[in-house]
Amino acid sequence: MIDDAPAAVSWGPNRIDCFARGVNSHLFHKWWDGSSWHDWEDLGGSILSGPTVSSWDANRLDVFARGTDGAMWHLWWDGSAWRGWESLGGVIDDAPAAVSWGPNRIDCFARGMNNHLFHKWYA
Repeated sequence: MIDDAPAAVSWGPNRIDCFARGVNSHLFHKWWDGSSWHDWEDLGGSILSGPTVSSWDANRLDVFARGTDGAMWHLWWDGSAWRGWESLGGVIDDAPAAVSWGPNRIDCFARGMNNHLFHKWYA
């Protein structure tokens, strides 16, 4: 079912969210709620890399992956629902990396086709 390395993050006490690319190239999500693990859910998409995930606040998740068009793609949980996939553009050569270091701040890094490091941020 899972076809690439998973990524995990915690947005609060007793909470772990795990993401992985499935053999069908969809993003899958599994989470720990403090008492039990929930089954994998298929979040769709069409990704070519393992995902990366960050959380800049309680009940907020931002997931990034390389899409089939080579661009960086983004999906997010806003505390009540998953918001649709959006292309962030560019052409990247591998799985991106993401980190949050404060409220409303995410930094993403990816290797471009020219082997240069690219940085995109949200604040």
